[in-house]
Amino acid sequence: MPLDDVDPARAALLVIDMQNAFCHRDGTLGISGVDIENCAAAIAPISSLVAAAGASEIPVIWTLQEHLPDDRWRARRQLPAHTAKRVRVAALAGTWDAELIEELAPLANDPSLVISKHRFGAFYQTRLDLLLRMLGRTALIVTGVTANACVDTTMREAYLRDYDVVAVYDAIGGIDERWKATAAEVWAQYMGIVVPSQEVVAWMSAARARAGQARANGEERAAHPRT
Repeated sequence: MPLDDVDPARAALLVIDMQNAFCHRDGTLGISGVDIENCAAAIAPISSLVAAAGASEIPVIWTLQEHLPDDRWRARRQLPAHTAKRVRVAALAGTWDAELIEELAPLANDPSLVISKHRFGAFYQTRLDLLLRMLGRTALIVTGVTANACVDTTMREAYLRDYDVVAVYDAIGGIDERWKATAAEVWAQYMGIVVPSQEVVAWMSAARARAGQARANGEERAAHPRT
């Protein structure tokens, strides 16, 4: 399968913006009349991926979108920003709206792997690129929301920086399934590969088994050195 070309020792799982604003019915998208079910549907596969990544020693990096109530740089625009198309500005810093969804919040337990961002792209003026370099990771397994905005932008940023990009289709939520399907066609053509979460979990499990066998073989050799 295509994932076999990716070295797990060089991969990181990226979870983009799984926050109340975008995934909870009482968040900004929900109260703005957006159907958030497709975004919420990504919670379960992401949870499975995070568990498998942890067992396979693959780092899990989380992003949090944070807006300011008075963004003067954005306010200078002459055309309406996307934030003006909702009943309020989503994910204001320090609010419940900006917090990770309850089901996933306990899993983001390493602050050094949580990235705050202020625009669509997870690389744009953040420390994500440097963090990945420090971790020795050159492949990104991408999940989160939303398919047509932050996820798509981040994949393009990653590809332009020569990262290998793996999009996990059912672990990515969007506000319109048609947009998500179209985006996935573009990702598969230009950015990397698009796979289901079950395939990624199986790949992680296989990598874990190989690593365990390698350790066992090493211990065996150490216990019975050749003479």
